[in-house]
Amino acid sequence: MTSSGFLYQKIYDTILSSIQQGKLLPGQKLPSPGQLAADYRVSLITVTKALELLAKDGFIRRVQGQGSFVKGNVPLQAASAESSPVKKTAAPAIGIILEHVSTPFGLDMMYRLDLCAAACGYKTLIRFSLGDRQKETEEIEYLLKLGIDGLIIMPCHGRHYNPALLRLYLEKFPIVMIDKNMQGICLPSVRTDNTAATMTLVQKLSEQGCKDIIFLTSNDTNAISVRERRRGFLNGIDSVGNTKAGILPLPLEIESASLLSHEASPKVLSEIYSFLTERSSLPDGIICGEYGILPALCSVLKSNRFRSDSIHIATIDEDYLAPNGYRFMHMKQDETAIAHKAVDLLTAQLQKKEVPAEDFLIPAIFCPARR
Repeated sequence: MTSSGFLYQKIYDTILSSIQQGKLLPGQKLPSPGQLAADYRVSLITVTKALELLAKDGFIRRVQGQGSFVKGNVPLQAASAESSPVKKTAAPAIGIILEHVSTPFGLDMMYRLDLCAAACGYKTLIRFSLGDRQKETEEIEYLLKLGIDGLIIMPCHGRHYNPALLRLYLEKFPIVMIDKNMQGICLPSVRTDNTAATMTLVQKLSEQGCKDIIFLTSNDTNAISVRERRRGFLNGIDSVGNTKAGILPLPLEIESASLLSHEASPKVLSEIYSFLTERSSLPDGIICGEYGILPALCSVLKSNRFRSDSIHIATIDEDYLAPNGYRFMHMKQDETAIAHKAVDLLTAQLQKKEVPAEDFLIPAIFCPARR
């Protein structure tokens, strides 16, 4: 294990060495977790993790209410890589956990992360959470067992933080977040400037003569990107002086199955249809807060024969690999810049450099609609 390894690994190795050298004898009771935490100047969580691993590997026995005891003589070879609780990868490695990737967003970033890491001498181990908090935890634990040196993660949406991430934060394990951040937790994050991106779309639609612009977005207010894009819409409407505008929050699912599906839910289709028909007139500009809303909007406009030829549609992200190329005005997230910055921040941590624990906002790229 390198010097950049976990604090619990250092405690594990120190106690194991004392057992092997006879400083701790069979049956001898170890100091209490509180005493160990004070001796090593770490948290109780860190000490508990080390003791659990020592017990799991058969070196100590933990008795509830009594403490931890050395089980017996431990041969020196027990400390080999085969019995280590963390199996170090053959080469320095960076773990990457993404919610999911698609052609509108994530696919290019995933490739770029691997290329940037390789240029810095690291292999990448890429896993996916698919928006599932439990799966995210499992993937974190899996990568740690492989002995990754650092982690780049796109955390799952949610009201509460993942305890596995909080543990890594407390143990000062090198982490960089992408696409999201965790408010109140001092970790570096690299994200698109969502507020500015949505403001730009409002301003571009206004330049095309749109006077009645609506914004279709997710109702997941726990997602920071959703809040920022809504703020950008309101700021944009204010900046162009529009007095007629509307916001429709949609119940977009984030379960694994829906992330991998291209079908819009009947509830989303119904809500878009009702929102449009209840208005006195159709809007002349519509912004989709994320690409997943766009197919549902197009389906509603087409199937209900709305006279939509005069409606200007814009979105965050587009499917640039579609058979005929992208169709709509959109803001493309700069995935190359996000990947470069994330790897730079992580490798700086691995090199023990000072890294600001702040948001790094990357400007999105405006793409006009195809003629």
